Amino acid sequence: MHQTVFEQAAQAVEWPRFLAFLSQQAQSAIGVARCRTLSLSSELASVSLRQHETTEMVSLLEGSDPVPTLSFPDIREQLTRSEKGGVLEALELRDCAMVLSLMAEIERYALSHRDQIQALVRTVEPLQVSKSLQGILKAIEGAIQSDGSMKDTASPELRRLTHHALELKHEIRQKLEQILHSKRYEEVLQELYFAQREGRYVVPVKADMRGRIPGIVHDISASGATVFLEPRELVELNNSIKVADLAVEREVQRILRELSGLVAFRADAIGQGIEVLAEWDVIRAKAEVSRRLKCSPVLLNETGRIMLKQARHPLLLIAKDRVLANDILMDERVRVLVISGPNTGGKTVTLKILGLFALMVRAGLHLPCAPESEMAIFTDLHADIGEAKT
Repeated sequence: MHQTVFEQAAQAVEWPRFLAFLSQQAQSAIGVARCRTLSLSSELASVSLRQHETTEMVSLLEGSDPVPTLSFPDIREQLTRSEKGGVLEALELRDCAMVLSLMAEIERYALSHRDQIQALVRTVEPLQVSKSLQGILKAIEGAIQSDGSMKDTASPELRRLTHHALELKHEIRQKLEQILHSKRYEEVLQELYFAQREGRYVVPVKADMRGRIPGIVHDISASGATVFLEPRELVELNNSIKVADLAVEREVQRILRELSGLVAFRADAIGQGIEVLAEWDVIRAKAEVSRRLKCSPVLLNETGRIMLKQARHPLLLIAKDRVLANDILMDERVRVLVISGPNTGGKTVTLKILGLFALMVRAGLHLPCAPESEMAIFTDLHADIGEAKT
């Protein structure tokens, strides 16, 4: 029941709409999801720490050394599958390498700025990109191209097998060119080109003349006028190519299985790294909101004291360049604040400012108000906002 009351209050002050705006500042799918379900702290120490993290991230974003881009793929399902013995595809391994590379980059970046980010340094402690993780990254990058394809040089055996398969394909293409331009095939060919059907090289032969050339028919055109025939003199070479391609595929699968095993062995450490990257992405999103809405960190208290100066409604700031600011003052002795005036929308805006600010500080967000402001931490939020009926 309490959760329902809170959800109703959050809806009343348009908290989901604000979270949607926050999520637009995230750079990863995990970050977007976590921004939309942002967790709230209730203890002063935790809230202060989270606000400090946002303050430090703002400083980094406004500094001369840019924060690394936190766009990374969600590989949690791949990690789980690898731990169960599954073989990851080359593209999936490429994604694992992207995450490992960003983990190392964030760790280096945080350490190089450790004198100015005391709170954020704490968040990167679980990374610990050890030599074993660096070894996994090197192994994947040595085998997988940035586009997700396997490198021919992934292993000496793959290089040998690939070279052999290419030689056979070069040989059969030379024979096909001879066939296409030979007198023997001049009358029977539908057109001067060769094709592949089921991995075997074929030529287009007129359907009514297929008996003139011994071979195997692999396909027929939609009109039925053309058959795709594998000439008998190419059968053995096509067989050799098929065997060579299968050998290449077996070696590719062996390499993928080996790399997947490396990922599985350190899946827990990689998973911790993903958590750090997601946390940084969320903190960065908070900092971007602070910059875009010209927010400030504020003093925090647990005594119910509210001293907001030049407070502006965050959702109005998203839509408008100029927003009327309000001063809202309540100390621990004041239990009720009455706001009166004509029906021009100002009273409702003020109420929603208080509700949103109460949630924003618990999430570690800066507030769109003057920096000398102060805000209390309220563990509960109740709101019933609407027009009075007479």
